[in-house]
Amino acid sequence: MDEVLEMLDKTAKRIQKVVDESKEASSKQTAPYEQILQSPEATQEQKVKAFIRKALDRERLERLSSQLSLLYTLQIFAFKVKVLEVSVDNINEQLVKSGILQKSGELEDIKNNIDALKILLEAHYESMKELRENQTENLAYIH
Repeated sequence: MDEVLEMLDKTAKRIQKVVDESKEASSKQTAPYEQILQSPEATQEQKVKAFIRKALDRERLERLSSQLSLLYTLQIFAFKVKVLEVSVDNINEQLVKSGILQKSGELEDIKNNIDALKILLEAHYESMKELRENQTENLAYIH
């Protein structure tokens, strides 16, 4: 679970950097696009290209922001699963020490569910990586 949290943190930092760079690049491009769109000398084709590029920049930034938001939510969820796992382990340890618990099936079920959640988180993270790679490959023709 610690590895998943570390991977999520690294990925979130990397995507945050990309979002920040994209915001900066997009803000630099907005003025030239607006000039073309408002210019009476610009051809209709130039205006359409400027409009499309502006829309693509905005859509890319929105997509990256959405990915980042999802990643932060996934980080919070993963952290809560980790806290839950530690708490259940501590409870189990205390109950075993006190002699009250002789390996309760309920706590084992909870631990199994936590393990399933961890597997789900790892699978979701891998799926997000594949989606990001596929989006990059699919959008390569636009550049």
